[in-house]
Amino acid sequence: MNWIFVILLSLSLLSNDLININTADELTLQTLPGIGPDKASRIIDYRSLYGPFQDISELEYVAGIGQGTIATIEGMICIDSSLIPTPYTLHWIPEADSLSPSLIASYLDVGQGDAILLQAVGGKTLLFDGGPGADGPIEPSVVFRLREMNVDTIDILAFSHPHADHIGGLASVIRNFTVLRVLDPGMPFASWVYEDFLNSVVDSGCEYGFMETGMTFQLSPCVTVTVVSVGSDGADLNINENSAILRITCGNFSTLLTGDMEEGLERTLTPDALPVTVLKVPHHGSMTSVFPPYLRKLSPQIAVFSAGRNNSFGHPHPFVIEIYRNMGSEILRTDTQGTIVVQTDGEVFSILTLMETFNPGITIEN
Repeated sequence: MNWIFVILLSLSLLSNDLININTADELTLQTLPGIGPDKASRIIDYRSLYGPFQDISELEYVAGIGQGTIATIEGMICIDSSLIPTPYTLHWIPEADSLSPSLIASYLDVGQGDAILLQAVGGKTLLFDGGPGADGPIEPSVVFRLREMNVDTIDILAFSHPHADHIGGLASVIRNFTVLRVLDPGMPFASWVYEDFLNSVVDSGCEYGFMETGMTFQLSPCVTVTVVSVGSDGADLNINENSAILRITCGNFSTLLTGDMEEGLERTLTPDALPVTVLKVPHHGSMTSVFPPYLRKLSPQIAVFSAGRNNSFGHPHPFVIEIYRNMGSEILRTDTQGTIVVQTDGEVFSILTLMETFNPGITIEN
């Protein structure tokens, strides 16, 4: 049968017709160099599960197809732009100059890490992640930020995963504020930072429990928190990949808090992903976390990048920023704009950015 494919390939090369990778069947795909039956089948499966390819480079997300193969065949394939759906933006809501908020979502500037404060007006306060710790007597950035927001009580403290840039400041939060309940994603992870955090929980006497996928709870009658996904308890799990994911809704407004999840979890979540108003961009804008079909399903109106100024990781990656910009998302960054405060009544929203106001050289007395 191989000679049939050779003839088909030669005919393809002699003609000016390009192979449309969004409509070609398996036999036609197999006429391309380096695309055998298995890879052709995977291309079909990919577009069946995730929708049409929107760029030839997206073939790299198909198992077994690398940049070398793409470079070889890119002159023989095409994408019919008429088959590509327009970006979904029906969930986008208007921005207003003023409003009476039901929810205040603050993406705190804590340096190279994550910390998100959710305040339901007339309801409860949730802190998700706590950024990195601090050296010596200086309190972590998250403590300063919470004081700037006039916080004294945190009803629920939760975190995505136990890496230091996400929980480093949480022990100090528990020691400096009234924390009523702690929700742990339940990942086995040995570190002195995590141990210090757990000791602070024990010392405080606050309620302690674990998140579960599908769990929901209310911050107020109109603000709902849903645990979209939570890490496995396996001994060899990838901590970033198993980040707990929270979705918070208030009327037509939603925000998705993603920790450091990477491509594998994004693939898993894609089929059931819901559009979102504000996305806390995964993994500080790293190249590890840009699975195109997932981002298209989310279609965020606003993309918030949480990263430290001039950080050594190069976060956020310029290519990742460009991906969101091409989707039409408004780009907001804690490393250049400080704390990002989004207020909403469920119908409209407003944005305020707060540049650094505290002096990190000042020691806070307890």
